[in-house]
Amino acid sequence: MIQINKSTIQLFLMVLILTGIGCNSTTDARNDVTTGIESTAESIDDLLTAARRRSGTDAANFAIRAMEEMLLAGLTERAADEADQLNRPNTLPAELQLRFSLIRAAIALRQEQPTIALRWLTGSLASEPENQPLLQAEYYSLLGNAYRDSGRYAEAVNAYSKLADPTEQFQDQNVHDEIWNALAYLTEADINNFAVNANSYELRGWIELARVFLLDQYSIKSQSDSIAQWRRIWVLHSATNRLPSPLVNLQQVWDSRPRHIALILPLQTPAGNAIQEGFISAFYQALEISREVPRISVYDSSYVSLVYPIYDEAVASGADLIIGPLSKELVNQLRRLPVLPVPTLALNYADELPGDPGKLFQFGLAPEDEIKQVATLAWAAGHRNAAIITPQTADYPRLQSAFIEEWSARGGNIVAQATFSGDADYSDVIKGLMAIDASEARRDRLLDLLPRINMEFTPRRRSDIDFIFLSATPRQGRQIKPTLAFHFAENIPVYAMPSIYNGIDNQSENRDLDGIVFLDAPWIFNSSDPLKSEIASNLRQVQDTLLRLRAMGIDSFRLYARLGQMASRQIDSLQGATGTLTMSDNQIIHRKLEVARFIDGLAILLESAATDTGN
Repeated sequence: MIQINKSTIQLFLMVLILTGIGCNSTTDARNDVTTGIESTAESIDDLLTAARRRSGTDAANFAIRAMEEMLLAGLTERAADEADQLNRPNTLPAELQLRFSLIRAAIALRQEQPTIALRWLTGSLASEPENQPLLQAEYYSLLGNAYRDSGRYAEAVNAYSKLADPTEQFQDQNVHDEIWNALAYLTEADINNFAVNANSYELRGWIELARVFLLDQYSIKSQSDSIAQWRRIWVLHSATNRLPSPLVNLQQVWDSRPRHIALILPLQTPAGNAIQEGFISAFYQALEISREVPRISVYDSSYVSLVYPIYDEAVASGADLIIGPLSKELVNQLRRLPVLPVPTLALNYADELPGDPGKLFQFGLAPEDEIKQVATLAWAAGHRNAAIITPQTADYPRLQSAFIEEWSARGGNIVAQATFSGDADYSDVIKGLMAIDASEARRDRLLDLLPRINMEFTPRRRSDIDFIFLSATPRQGRQIKPTLAFHFAENIPVYAMPSIYNGIDNQSENRDLDGIVFLDAPWIFNSSDPLKSEIASNLRQVQDTLLRLRAMGIDSFRLYARLGQMASRQIDSLQGATGTLTMSDNQIIHRKLEVARFIDGLAILLESAATDTGN
């Protein structure tokens, strides 16, 4: 177990620079490097001069020291240029090989290239970090960062855990926080899989701490009790004496939680009613865990055109948290207020971002989150040329524009677009998208020129489409996907919005959707959730958008005591019914959905967002 902090690394590097520790040469570095160096630039220049006067290992030693100084000074590009000039690093002594690998990895991470960093840290030059104890701290810190930035969070935890030391009285808090931040990205299934291969007391303890935290994440009181029990069991673990920062203040968060919530919803609408059903269901689930639940007051905003009277009434009743309204126009009205009297979780998004969000938080089912995730999936799969198929309705130009903007910002190309209306024949839509109509037009022109020549003709589709972005209902998708196959496009990957699935297994009908990759809320797929079973038993059956709105109601309740934690970055995410929830600096809550593919008529979850999503 190793302790690491910035000052330790800087001190170590300066010792290397000034004393020549670890150099195999007997030459005294002080003969070439002035001891009274007045600036970092002078130090770097002296080291490079010394390197040019030497050859072999001596030269490499001075060059590597110069690069280490450059990185400490923030001169990343200069360090990269020098690293490119170092020849045959594999012939150097083991310590210099590892130091050079660390330099290369640090440069790659600063250039946002974690995959390249991992190549250096797991390659032959860094094959035995255990034999270089003075470099182990930096090695495992960089390795953890590289795995974290690559989205490989379990491996990041494994690397960071080697920095933790249960015997160290002054263990760096940052080490435990880095471990915890990486653990926070793991789902329950990820943690269970991770636990199978955990081979140390330290690592198993971290996994168990994450497990109890995740299992009780919807109740701060239960979390606090479970963590106390964990500390009594794992008495020799490094986190027993120094919990990660987000866990230290749980009791304070619980004591300062809202005690009276005002829920403002349009209860005369299906959307408002579905959100209320989810909210109240989550409330009663919390009541079964602890009697210490907030008082709930519900206000109907169905026919409200001005938000201020109903909002003021809720505040006057003593509410210390407002959840709602749902209408975008009413949220816009709240956004215009210079100051809100109490924290407010709006259930939609204002048209303009708040300069200073103050007490306003915003949460909803924004399609922009879904579009961004679709683009991330397609880009990671290597696709660059997109085609778009969307309905001809008032809502979809915004969705289409959002995808075009997101895809273009990544450097992708939009090579074809098509729209459809209703449940009409989709053949003409697909033929236009695939340019088959152009191929048929060329045939007709040839027949006009050569009417007496017998001609065999097979239409060709365009070949520059890497994938199709689709927004459609299940009924529409069941016609569009087979039509694509009919027009020679069955092998083009299709990525769809959540609307492609109504949340109900219908294997015989959904076989026509086979191959389509889509996103949706965890609530849609989680058949083992006790709350979902209870709702199914006690409330009317719903599907499509109403299912997702119920999930939104559940999350709006579960967020009530967590808003402060998320805003202050005490927790980075929350595993919600609508997705993995995170909060931006302007206090807007974003969702990361789960990824699934239709296989043999069933919606099957993909284990990783990085999974190849081709058909």
